[in-house]
Amino acid sequence: MIRYLLLAGLLLFSAPVMAQDSIESRAVPATLALDQAIAWALEKSPLLAASRSRADAATASRSQAGALPNPELSIEAENIYGDYDGTDDAEITYGLSQLVELPGKRGNRVRMAESEKTRIHYERDAARLDLIRDVTIAYAELVTAQEERALLEEERALATEVRDSVAAKVDAGKEPPIQKNKAQIELSSSQIALERAGRTLTAKRQALAAMLGGDVGNFSVQKDSLPTPQEPPPLESYRARLALTPDTKGLEATVAQAQAALSLERANAFPDPTLSFGVKEAREDDTQAFVAGVSFPIPVFNMNRAGIARAGHELNATSMDHRGGKLAQETALAEMYGDFVSAYREAGVLHTTILPGAEEAFSSARQGYDAGKFGYLEVLDAQRTLFDARRQYNEAVLDYHRQRAAIERLTAVHADDDLSNKD
Repeated sequence: MIRYLLLAGLLLFSAPVMAQDSIESRAVPATLALDQAIAWALEKSPLLAASRSRADAATASRSQAGALPNPELSIEAENIYGDYDGTDDAEITYGLSQLVELPGKRGNRVRMAESEKTRIHYERDAARLDLIRDVTIAYAELVTAQEERALLEEERALATEVRDSVAAKVDAGKEPPIQKNKAQIELSSSQIALERAGRTLTAKRQALAAMLGGDVGNFSVQKDSLPTPQEPPPLESYRARLALTPDTKGLEATVAQAQAALSLERANAFPDPTLSFGVKEAREDDTQAFVAGVSFPIPVFNMNRAGIARAGHELNATSMDHRGGKLAQETALAEMYGDFVSAYREAGVLHTTILPGAEEAFSSARQGYDAGKFGYLEVLDAQRTLFDARRQYNEAVLDYHRQRAAIERLTAVHADDDLSNKD
């Protein structure tokens, strides 16, 4: 009884500690870099764990495919009971038989399993690359949501400042009262947009958290951990990688599996013989004799013609799938590359030309308004132009990261990265 009480007390004492350890193990850093997010997702993702289990199962299937048929042990008794007195005159045969597979069967079965294992391992690699792409895009979207909220906070502060400045001029009789109402409306609109941006930020954080395994606590992301927008490499450098991607290699493995299946069906048209050996024991005179035999199924009704035809059609289908998949990859790459270049150029123009011009125009409008040279409408128009340009730049940078992540996934740029090899 004392032993059970001690055990119960130990469990009660250790339960909170175990729970705390579990919670701490799920906590990500308060400020999460992109590489950390990718590494965390690769470790915690249930989808990636499932793909690893399927790869392990395929490896086990490959081992099983090479197993030889089991021998059979038989015991046969003759001359017992009936017209005979019990088993005294019995003749008992102890035999061992073995199915002998003809050449081409076991080897092709192994090749089929090997190709299937290869294909599933490439599917696992493709799932890893999918996760890297999705986490990168979700991270960039969260960065943009943070930038949008910060921009709207600045816009609200500026709208408050402008409203106060307009109110002072209205009170001094330098502006009509309607200008004060316009400034207040602009401030209210900024507040509504800020609240909406807060909800969007929460949603984007939850989306990234789901990829990291769920309950990971509150965190922020670093804009500087995203790759700096750079001019895309030439299209040919990406096209050269298509033949090395897990998607292409997986299609090739599928074709190899279908080829082995056709060879196996052709080999199955010839039945396997069964060899048997044994000892026959006659109890009446205590004599023994060796027996041997061989049996051949006669391929009269089943010559596996339909099986061969089916495997041939499946091989043709997988070959066409392989060809179609390569063409689809070429088409997708050309489209993605065009979008990638466009996003880079748009972000560049906004950053080097439009944003500086909008900032200068707004600064001049504010100074002119304070000096009485411009009216409020000029200030309001310059303010809207500036913040619209900043939003456009943020969206262009986000589009750049989306397109970059998509094209790097298609061409398996991260296939050899240390992060992508974490299991």
